[in-house]
Amino acid sequence: MQVVVNGLNWISKLGPMVMMPIIIFVLGLIFRVKINTLVKSALTIGVGFAGVTIVINWFVAQVGPSVHLMVKHWGIQTSIMDVGWPARAAATWAFPLAAVVVFVVLGTNALMLVTKMTNTVMVDFWSYNHYIFAGALVWYVTKSAPIALIVAALDAGISFKLADWTAPLAQKYFGLEGISFPTINSVAWAPIAWALDKLWGVIPGIKNIDARPEKIQKKFGFVGEPLFMGFIIGILIGALAEESIGTVLIVGMSTAATMVLTPKMMQILMEGLIPFANSIKGMLNKRFPHNKFTIGIDAALTVANSSAIACGIIMVPITLVLAAILPGNKLLPISDIAYQAMWLSAWPVAFSKGNIFRGILSTMVITCCVLWIATNLAPVHTQLALAGGFKLAKGMHYISTEDSGTHLTAWIWYKLAQILKTVFPAI
Repeated sequence: MQVVVNGLNWISKLGPMVMMPIIIFVLGLIFRVKINTLVKSALTIGVGFAGVTIVINWFVAQVGPSVHLMVKHWGIQTSIMDVGWPARAAATWAFPLAAVVVFVVLGTNALMLVTKMTNTVMVDFWSYNHYIFAGALVWYVTKSAPIALIVAALDAGISFKLADWTAPLAQKYFGLEGISFPTINSVAWAPIAWALDKLWGVIPGIKNIDARPEKIQKKFGFVGEPLFMGFIIGILIGALAEESIGTVLIVGMSTAATMVLTPKMMQILMEGLIPFANSIKGMLNKRFPHNKFTIGIDAALTVANSSAIACGIIMVPITLVLAAILPGNKLLPISDIAYQAMWLSAWPVAFSKGNIFRGILSTMVITCCVLWIATNLAPVHTQLALAGGFKLAKGMHYISTEDSGTHLTAWIWYKLAQILKTVFPAI
């Protein structure tokens, strides 16, 4: 089993630019995709991931210092350090049952496909770390391997069902035909985003506000285009950080570039993914007729949408304000704030059909929940990180990540395990 874990860790450390082509190529060989289609798809997908990663990382590098300055100027202080999603993921893969969970999830997906309980074919093996995280949290409470494995399987099954439910929306709104998003740290929030959008639709005043980019552009012309919106949002972030005029302009242009370049990089990725997905679906449909299979991948692809990007970027300063004033929150979400703001915005803007105003309202509610969950998970998150080799800095008692707070179902399993342990101490 350790060989499997080491292999997965080695592949994951190569980054999505190399990891995803390897996964796609291996799967293509298994499903007998034509070699010319397979090689071109694998390489194009790698290039697309490289482009998206370059743009987002560059945006974070340009805007990150301004975010840190905002924290300094506003005097925001919390007691739990956000060490970033890579630390959470690395600690998760170091969990002793990680390799077993991989095979359990593979078996769960295969069983659900054969019994027609799902149409989602989960090919993003790196994202299996989300299900491992759920199992690990429960294991730290119960110390029961069977219970931890059952929870991981249930967590995966829920993600596949939610991916099936959201697939039509993902394909229609994000333009990703044949694709679904079973990454549980994202899709678990879809029902809440749906419910919140229904709520905004009946509240007087709010229900009549239509802030979709196309509506803004139609009313205000060039001002409503993603290019200009990104520039204005970036200028505001730089100004709030009290940066120099030159730095404010750099942040403004960086944000504008991100708004324009991210969708273009995603188009390249989809040029490789769609032929591969169609080949896999074609083969599966021959074996299992009347099914509508989708290829399950990381919800990070939703960031290509202009409304999601705009909502996510606006949420960066809003998240800092929420972290400072939210009762019960002790996490300062610095490390992943730009990433998480964008990922959390995806379903709110999708259910609102691109209405940025409603998207921001829903994302604010979800972000509050994420901060509370991340704070609550800090003790067990610290145990998991220490077991994975993380070293606490002097004076540091707890660590957590905003990323851990996105794992809604894992947190629910964790709380249920605590209740179970209280009722049945012998477990």
